[in-house]
Amino acid sequence: MDKSYHVTWSKTGIDELAGILAYPPHVKERIFVDSFHRLSHTPTLTAKQIRNGPLEGYWVRRGLYEVMLIFRVDEEHLSVQVDGIKHRAQNVYWMRDKR
Repeated sequence: MDKSYHVTWSKTGIDELAGILAYPPHVKERIFVDSFHRLSHTPTLTAKQIRNGPLEGYWVRRGLYEVMLIFRVDEEHLSVQVDGIKHRAQNVYWMRDKR
């Protein structure tokens, strides 16, 4: 079955993407655009579902440039909403600012 999902980003997700210090703006734009391609068809194929905690019910999937996309899937309305994004080395950059 060939489904096509409507992908949206929340304000929080956009703010987190803008706050990643590891990449320049043109790379962040590429991550943003690529997320639509990756999540519009079979968003949960290579994703893992979060089973407990405050993000229970969300999915996590690796995106372009080693970022993790945190999103919700609504199968009834065929929609995906990206609510967060994290870079695997993000904490390293936060620690630099505190020194």
